[in-house]
Amino acid sequence: MSRNQMIARSRGMNRVVACGFSLVEMLLVIAVIALLIAMLMPALAGARDSALRVKTQSMMADLTNAAQRFGNDNAGRNPGYFSESVMGSSDNQAVGMSAMENAMLELGGSAAILGSADDPDVAATDPELGIIEIAPSADPAVVPVVVNINLIGAEGAYYTPELKFWKAQVHDPAVAAGQAGTPAGEGQEFMPDLLDAWGNPMLAWAKDPAAPGSVLATSDPNEVYTQIARLNSDGPGDLGDPTGPAWFYLASNAAFLEAPGFGDAGINMAGNPANGRASTLGSGVTSVNERLQTLGSVLASSSSFQLDPNADGLEDADADQVFPTHARGRFIVHSAGSDGVFLNHLDEGWKENGHTNYGGGSYYMDFGNSYFTHGNERYTDDNGAFTNIDLMDPFDDLLFGAK
Repeated sequence: MSRNQMIARSRGMNRVVACGFSLVEMLLVIAVIALLIAMLMPALAGARDSALRVKTQSMMADLTNAAQRFGNDNAGRNPGYFSESVMGSSDNQAVGMSAMENAMLELGGSAAILGSADDPDVAATDPELGIIEIAPSADPAVVPVVVNINLIGAEGAYYTPELKFWKAQVHDPAVAAGQAGTPAGEGQEFMPDLLDAWGNPMLAWAKDPAAPGSVLATSDPNEVYTQIARLNSDGPGDLGDPTGPAWFYLASNAAFLEAPGFGDAGINMAGNPANGRASTLGSGVTSVNERLQTLGSVLASSSSFQLDPNADGLEDADADQVFPTHARGRFIVHSAGSDGVFLNHLDEGWKENGHTNYGGGSYYMDFGNSYFTHGNERYTDDNGAFTNIDLMDPFDDLLFGAK
């Protein structure tokens, strides 16, 4: 080895090679990663929510198609073992059987219904085997039906629920995933409920064929909207009366609209909306007529209208003089959407189209705002032509109707 080679080797052996990161460099890398995560999380959350929305829309479309097929096979009747009037009775406000549970008794196939509870040949109830009896009333005149819940979705089913979206809710106000009502017996506690992709029970609004088919327009909004929606089906149903025959009944979904711990988030659906998340259809809104106007406005089809008799025409009318003429469908499926609240006053849809007076505790939707802005200006399209909107479009709630 030459002298120069020995010197080079000696210098190489003495050289210290730096490796790794300094503390400042590591903190900088961590900060960049944290920033990227902060930027990506909303996008990932948005993508997840969009996927859940698409899944829910698919389920709802399948449900309404199933209800349509059922109607085609049964002279136009809505699915449901108990009639719309019985489901909408004041008794059901206490029992808490939902319209969707009723519909699934028949959409789930003929094998699940074992027979009437007063039939001595029908199997005895045994919740461990899935055999229960349920009814929307404790009135002896309303005979419960005996059901094998394990056979719902089996033989002859119009709709077969996915097991992860088919889950009984808890009848306990102290816990989440709750359902309002005190069941007569134990059967109702075992009846599964159909959930949306966010894991919350969906509602069904079944139009009562026993109610008048057309809506009489008067100059009093209360008289108009109580023909479309009422608190319950009891009573003679005089104009303006919040009870009696109507197209739809809040009592048919009191199970969840009055639930103190709805869904996995345990939302008090019947709470005061001024105190946070609560449904504007629940009893936290003290004005029954406002709840009925809201329900009537959103379940109505926005494609047709009628006017207050005192209005000369749509050009001279105000929003509160424009009333519905048709429902969105005879069987309507309703999901609370990503916020888990039915018609939340904090929703963008409510901010755009709802009416709120926090000081007076007033919350309501007005069907006339399908045609007029809150400033009573007609909606127009891009070409300046008069048009109308669907009040539900800005909401995260979803509504699908079967004709």
